[in-house]
Amino acid sequence: MITLSLVVSLLIVLVIALRQWLPPVLRIWHVMTAGAAVLVLAGEIGPGEAFAAIDWNVIAYLFGVFSIAAALYDSGISHALGRRLGRSGQAPRAFLLFLLAAAGGAAALTNDAAAVIGVPVALMLARGFGWPPALPLVALCAAVTIGSMATPIGNPQNILVATSGGVTRPIVDFALWLAVPSLASLAFAWFWLARQLPSPGTPVPRERHDLPLPHAVPRVWPAYTAAALLLVLIAGDSLLRASGFDTSLPYGVASLLACAPIYLFGRRRLRTLREVDWATLVFFIAMFVVTAALLRSGSLQAMLGTVHGALGDPGVTAMIAFWGSQVVSNVPLVTLYLQLLPDASLPTLMMLAGIATLAGNLLVISAASNVIVVQQAEKFGPAPFTFWRFAWMMLPITFVSVALTFGWVILLDAVL
Repeated sequence: MITLSLVVSLLIVLVIALRQWLPPVLRIWHVMTAGAAVLVLAGEIGPGEAFAAIDWNVIAYLFGVFSIAAALYDSGISHALGRRLGRSGQAPRAFLLFLLAAAGGAAALTNDAAAVIGVPVALMLARGFGWPPALPLVALCAAVTIGSMATPIGNPQNILVATSGGVTRPIVDFALWLAVPSLASLAFAWFWLARQLPSPGTPVPRERHDLPLPHAVPRVWPAYTAAALLLVLIAGDSLLRASGFDTSLPYGVASLLACAPIYLFGRRRLRTLREVDWATLVFFIAMFVVTAALLRSGSLQAMLGTVHGALGDPGVTAMIAFWGSQVVSNVPLVTLYLQLLPDASLPTLMMLAGIATLAGNLLVISAASNVIVVQQAEKFGPAPFTFWRFAWMMLPITFVSVALTFGWVILLDAVL
């Protein structure tokens, strides 16, 4: 069944795919926002329904981690990490350490925050070692996506799954089901991308990226306190739930509490507020509206047909999670799936979280962290890569990591 919501959703993907031939002023969030506005104005979804469709828990969580990321950046953490990695002297070693740092940051502070902090590091490494900027930036996208899969706060879709009610021990369950394929996938990503590092002395076209120096903030402890507080709140909530206590602390509330030291005690709180990635927050808000309109139209239900009754099967979940993420991106896909299947089993939820996350590595539009990397890099210089170049570089990583995760979840489901 073809509806306006379906047509607009597909047009959004098409315009983003063709963006390299469109005026540079057109950003990804502009496209998504325009699509949401068209659907509201056309009556596909009412203003009240659109507002109710927005997952404010996710938006609040992202606001908190973006605030922490902005404060950490101003503390000089990105430049310090870039200089430390650059002093390693060996390009392959620096590349490996960069991937590990990006993956670890994503697991602890979400892939989106790790992307914000990691872009300057990637560009510093590209300049220092003479790499084309596209290579470390694509590696950053891969690392933050893969690393984020292993924890309940690694990315927004994991947060949605962790708070859906079917995951009683978020940290333990995600580690058990998804940590092993995450590590294996990261190893393959390093192997694949490291092969593309230029040999010493190879001339590489330089793309000018002007990196601003971090501002000398009078106090850095609020940023580090906020990051530590976020980890304590999330880990404490998970441990309490694993012990049988229902704390009912929304991740959005935890994130807002965690970033409070930045705005209460930081000397540059207004600057931090301005540097929050508002474009990505608007992108998410618009994306929730587009997704809700698509669900309301019935197009997805009609396309699923008889498969609708098999949504609880992990194999079916993997197929829909992967291909659906290419159409509507992984966060709205998970939102839709949880609405269509409110009583999913733990293996199904872990398959949904894992495959939807890794599907984000295939296309720029498939994951918000990819969008963040592009938008952050474009602040400092030209677009780092085209839509199709990104897909070509990511293709092997995507399918190998998806295969590893699918096999591991199926194996655990059979054993447990």
